[in-house]
Amino acid sequence: MSPAHPRRIAVVGGGVSGLALAAALPRTAEVVLHEAQPERAGAGWTLVLGPWVRPALHRLGVLDAVVRAGTPVGPGRLLALDGRPLTPAHDAHLLAVPRPALLAALGGALGPSVRVVHDEVLDPAALDGDLVVGADGVRSRVRALVDPAGAERLVTPWVALRGRLGTTPAREDVGEYWGPGMLAGVVPSPGGGYWFTTHRSALGPEPLDVPEVLAEARRAATGAAPVVRALLDDASGATATRLWVAPPLRRYVRDRYVVLGDAAHAMTPNLGRGAGEGLLDAVTLADHLAGHRSLVTWQVRRLPRTRVARAASSAVMRLALLGPGHALRDRALRLSLGAAGPRAGRR
Repeated sequence: MSPAHPRRIAVVGGGVSGLALAAALPRTAEVVLHEAQPERAGAGWTLVLGPWVRPALHRLGVLDAVVRAGTPVGPGRLLALDGRPLTPAHDAHLLAVPRPALLAALGGALGPSVRVVHDEVLDPAALDGDLVVGADGVRSRVRALVDPAGAERLVTPWVALRGRLGTTPAREDVGEYWGPGMLAGVVPSPGGGYWFTTHRSALGPEPLDVPEVLAEARRAATGAAPVVRALLDDASGATATRLWVAPPLRRYVRDRYVVLGDAAHAMTPNLGRGAGEGLLDAVTLADHLAGHRSLVTWQVRRLPRTRVARAASSAVMRLALLGPGHALRDRALRLSLGAAGPRAGRR
C-alpha cells in the first residue's frame, strides 16, 4: 500500500493536530494514535482561534462544542507598554478556548477505527504503518525522518510568563501591550481571563525558576501600564517557559513520513496561528488521503502558507519589543495592522 493510498496509519502525538487528523481520516483506514503523556490532555493554557478555523472545526463535527466551551475575546487593541492606544479597538471575532476543552471535543470525534495507545515512540521508523504522521510537537522525532537538516528545535531569546485571572478583565484593559523589552497581553477566557508577558532572557536551563523570571519581567515592566504591573505583582500560579520554534523545513513529506502542526512549523505565538494552522494541516491532509491525492500536492498547499506564518510571527515579536516611536514599528502598524486590533495567540 503506497503512502498516497494508506490503509494503516500511525499518528505520533495526541495533541490538537494529532487528534484532529485521527478524527478526520476516512473510517476505512486503520489508525493507531500514539500519545506518550495522556495526562497532559487536562493541562495547558487557553488557545485563541480565529474565524478562519471554523470551517475545519465544522468539518470535524466539533464546532458547536468548541464554541460552547469558549469565550469571545471581543474588541481589543494594541497599546504601548505604558497603556497609550496604538490602534483603535476592533473585534477580530476571536474565540478563547481552554486547551483541555478543545482536546476533549476532538477526542470525542474519534471514530471506531481509531485505536489510542499510550506509549512513547522513540523510533518512529519502526512503526508498522503505510503512513507515519508526526504530530509530536516542537520536539518531534518524526521531523528528522522528513528533513534531517531540520531535526532539532530552535531556541529563541524569549521567555514567557502566563497566568490566570479570576474575573473577566475590564474591556479597556483587553489587548496587547507593546514596548521596549516587553510584550504583555490581557485576554478574557472561560472562568475569567488570562494574561501573558514575553521578554528577552538568558535564564536557564529549563525548567525555569518562576521567581527569577518574574523578577526580570518586573524590571522590564518599569513604566508599564498599571494593569501590567499589577498582574506581575500578583502573579500567584504563574508559569514560565522558554519559547522554542521549529526550524524552517524544506519539506513536510518524505516517503511514508509526514509532519504537521508544531512538528512542522512551531512558531512564536504572536499571530495566534499555531493551533489553527495545525487544525488546517490535519483536515486538509485527511481530505487529500480520502481523495487519493498525492501527499506532495498537500505539501505544496500547506508549506508556503505555514512558512510565511512562522516567519511573520517572529517578525511581529521583534516589532513588538522595539522602543516607542520606532519608525519600522510605526510603519508596520500603519501598513499591516491598521485598525485590526491585537492578534492574541497561543500562550
